[in-house]
Amino acid sequence: MESQGLFKGTFPLLEKALNLRSLKHNVIVSNIANKDTPNYKAFDLIVEEELEKVTGSGKELGLKRTRRGHLPGRRIGGSAVRLGIDNTSQLSLKRDGNTVNIDKEMAKLSENNLMYNALAQIISRKFKGLKDVIQGGK
Repeated sequence: MESQGLFKGTFPLLEKALNLRSLKHNVIVSNIANKDTPNYKAFDLIVEEELEKVTGSGKELGLKRTRRGHLPGRRIGGSAVRLGIDNTSQLSLKRDGNTVNIDKEMAKLSENNLMYNALAQIISRKFKGLKDVIQGGK
């Protein structure tokens, strides 16, 4: 007889969302670190689109590998995540070809931190609810 499991349902989705938010943080920080690098193109990770790929269509995240070592990327839950060039910042006012807009990146960093913290609180409350059930609601 197969058990339902305590961590099925929303837990895997919350875990993936938290991991994607962590990856997005790294992408934003990388953009900020390269704000003065000539010809650097800002990258972005659209967390909502990556989650939709998992929940909406049931497909894997990101790119398919045709051979080992091809298209390396961060793996989230066994699936590769695709990073895209941030097309909204393709037009640069800088002469060196760098597309990083520091104000935009800082705003994205702040928003991402808020979303990460919200997800962490949701997970914490789910575990608290589970703990309360185990302890008999005390």
